[in-house]
Amino acid sequence: KKAWNWVSYLEEERMPAAPLKLFREYQSFPQGRNGFKVGMKLEGLDPEHPSRFCVLTVAEVQGYRMRLHFDGYPECYDFWVNADSSDIHPVGWCEKTSHKLLPPKGFKEGEFNWTSYLKNCKAQAAPKSLFKTLSTPVTPSGFRLGMKLEAVDKKNPSLLCVATIVDMVDNRLLIHFDNWDESYDYWCEASSPYIRPVGYCQETGTPLTTPPGYKDSKAFSWEIYLEETNSQAAPARAFKLRPAHGFQVNTKLEAVDRRNPILIRVATIVDKDDHRIKIHFDGWDRNYDFWADADSPDVHPVGWCAKTGHALQVPLGKVD
Repeated sequence: KKAWNWVSYLEEERMPAAPLKLFREYQSFPQGRNGFKVGMKLEGLDPEHPSRFCVLTVAEVQGYRMRLHFDGYPECYDFWVNADSSDIHPVGWCEKTSHKLLPPKGFKEGEFNWTSYLKNCKAQAAPKSLFKTLSTPVTPSGFRLGMKLEAVDKKNPSLLCVATIVDMVDNRLLIHFDNWDESYDYWCEASSPYIRPVGYCQETGTPLTTPPGYKDSKAFSWEIYLEETNSQAAPARAFKLRPAHGFQVNTKLEAVDRRNPILIRVATIVDKDDHRIKIHFDGWDRNYDFWADADSPDVHPVGWCAKTGHALQVPLGKVD
C-alpha cells in the first residue's frame, strides 16, 4: 500500500479541495514559523470564561499550534490555540491595557507580580515578537463599552437575547448577555452574523429573549430598558454584516477534532448555512459531524498540516 496523500485522495473521492480564497488569513497558510517554545509564559483568554485573562504556560508545541496550561491548575483545563491566535498576549499586556489578570492558583488578588514570578519559576516570558499584531489596529468604529445590542446565544443558537459590549480589544468586541453568567460571553468582530442592532427582532418578527429575572419580560421595551440601565444602543451603522462565506458542500479541508483537539483530521463539508459549515470527518460515523463557524481558527485548507509540520489524521481504514 502507498502512503496516503491529498492529491490521490481527492482524485479517488472525485471531490475538490475547498478553494484557498475562501479561508480567512488566520485559517490559511501562515507566513512565519511557530516560535513559541515549551515553558514560555504568557497571558491569554480562558476559552470557558472568555472575559478572563489568565497566566498561561506553553505545555506542548505541534506545528503552528500549541497547548496552553493555566498555571497552578490541573492539566485537564489545558487548551490548544494557533500561534497567531488573537486570544493570547505577551506578559504585561493586561497591565498595559488596564485588564484584570487572574493570577495562578494560590495567589491572592494583588500579590502577583510577573517579574518575581518569572524569577521564582526560573521561566522565560514569551518574546513580544512572537505575538500577532494587527497591521492596522482598528477599533470597530461606532461601538463603545457598555452599549447594548441583540445577540445570538451561541450555546443556544435559536435565541436572540439582550446583550452588552463589555470589552473591546483590537478589532473584536466581547458580548455579554444581560443577567446571565459570563460563561455565555464570546468575542466577535463588528461583521459578525451573531450581533444585531437594538430593534432587529421587532423589525423581523423574531422573539427577543429578555434578561432572566427582568420584571416586565412580556412587555419588554428597549426604550424603557435603556433608560433604566442608563445605557445607549449601539448605532445601527456600526454593524457591518459580512457576506455569506462561499464554502460549498462536498469539498474537502482539514479540521481540528473538537473531542480531541490535539488532532487535525481529513474532513468534508456536508452541509452549510450562511455563516456556518457542517464538518464530517472522513471515514467516521455521521454522529461525529458538527457545525462550525466558517471563520473558525480550527478550520484549514488542504495541505495546512503538511505545510506547518502538524500531524494529519487520515481517514479510518486508509494507510498513512
